[in-house]
Amino acid sequence: MTFDPFQHRVQLFTGKGGVGKSSVIAALALTAAEEGHRPLIVELSHRATFGALFGEDLGYEPREVAPGVFATHVRDEDAVHDYVLERVKLRGVARRIVEQPALARFFEAAPAVAEVATLHRLTRLADAGAYHPIFVDLDATGHALMFLELPRVFEGLTGAGPLRALLERATALLHDGERTILHLVTLPAELPARETRQLHAALVGSSEDRASRAASGAGTVALGALFVNRVPREPLSAAEAALVEGRPGEVCEEDLALARRAQREHAAALEQLSRLTRELGLPSVGLPEVPALRRAVDLASLAVLGRAAVGQLRAGAGAGAGVGVGVGAGFEAGSASGSGSEAGSEARSEAGGGSEVASRSEVASGSGSASASGAGAGAESGAGAEL
Repeated sequence: MTFDPFQHRVQLFTGKGGVGKSSVIAALALTAAEEGHRPLIVELSHRATFGALFGEDLGYEPREVAPGVFATHVRDEDAVHDYVLERVKLRGVARRIVEQPALARFFEAAPAVAEVATLHRLTRLADAGAYHPIFVDLDATGHALMFLELPRVFEGLTGAGPLRALLERATALLHDGERTILHLVTLPAELPARETRQLHAALVGSSEDRASRAASGAGTVALGALFVNRVPREPLSAAEAALVEGRPGEVCEEDLALARRAQREHAAALEQLSRLTRELGLPSVGLPEVPALRRAVDLASLAVLGRAAVGQLRAGAGAGAGVGVGVGAGFEAGSASGSGSEAGSEARSEAGGGSEVASRSEVASGSGSASASGAGAGAESGAGAEL
């Protein structure tokens, strides 16, 4: 299943906290800019990740944070002020209205006021047409579901007027499958994979739910791709695996235990990846854990990941295309797709391709192959701070 990663203007991203949504978004934005687009990253109120990632202070107005990449931080109070300003037209008066203590308490207590104002901001950015694509970093799954359900929740509660018009525009944007799409981001581990399956089920709904929505004319947000982040690389080279399986007596007990643990963890991660791909049926991307990103923010490494992700999507990875065969194979797909072999080879290098080994046992036996002790640590799929 091929997928054009930059076709849709508004691209929403959600997933369990800590799965690396921000790093995936930054990687895709860098690649979009490389290809001549004018991407905008939208960070919502509760987060403050992208300013640190790009080394820039983000505000309500978009600013360039990397060549051709723009970003904005939509805080609740700024979104509410923006909405009031559109109604009042005088900036100073609008600010005084929003800052009145009684109204401030109302905005804090009233359900979904900030979220409605944020939807208004997203709709204006999309309609303006100055940026494409617009990558929106939604909060973790529960809040994202609530955010996406806002237009339906308010349906019937508002009469004719500005709020009704705002909700109708937001609904039209969210439910327009040609303009808006929702991506899922996860890790190849049991808990985040389970939550991703639950989120997918909630978004898709039962057959009765789908029939009810169709009968009422209600729309849904179209689903895009599944990004599985921090997939561990092959922990052992072919020579090392042959040594562990065929001549275990030549490997010291500690290294042998580490090697077999790394193999089990790698196999479990690939099984999670394969199962998610099968069950969700979405175009899927497997992105490796990049050691450089564990140490510090590295835009060059993120750009490599972005090219590889775009390559996999264009090559038709996922939805039964064998994403779970391993990180190396996934990046071969990226290089074959037109992203250039450079992206594939860079990604394999950044992912730590090839084993860094020097086992005490092997040195003693003179085999010259590498040790599994480093591979055990490298195979931890959940390592690394969230970006």
